[in-house]
Amino acid sequence: MGDLQCPATMIFVADAADSLPTSRFRVAQVLFPDVHTPGDLVGAVESTADEYRGECVAVVAPRALVNEALTETSAHGSTPPATDAPWVAVEVDSSGWKLLPTNW
Repeated sequence: MGDLQCPATMIFVADAADSLPTSRFRVAQVLFPDVHTPGDLVGAVESTADEYRGECVAVVAPRALVNEALTETSAHGSTPPATDAPWVAVEVDSSGWKLLPTNW
């Protein structure tokens, strides 16, 4: 179990087999949510983040849905993700979603 005071790191990928950035993250869980709307994705991510505080979870979901969920949650960070980026990392905690840079 991770540190309950830390945010969960969620790594959004379109295909876990091809684009999971395992060299940068130690993934505790891979989530394949059955989602159809950005709201479904937000709900799945937030309930999973509560369970995996201080840990990293890969979330396999369509990129368009991820982008809509990021907009819906007003995720903020240094720069928005490139539309062709293979993955997007977000910290999720009670204060909201924070987009992490992909170049670190």
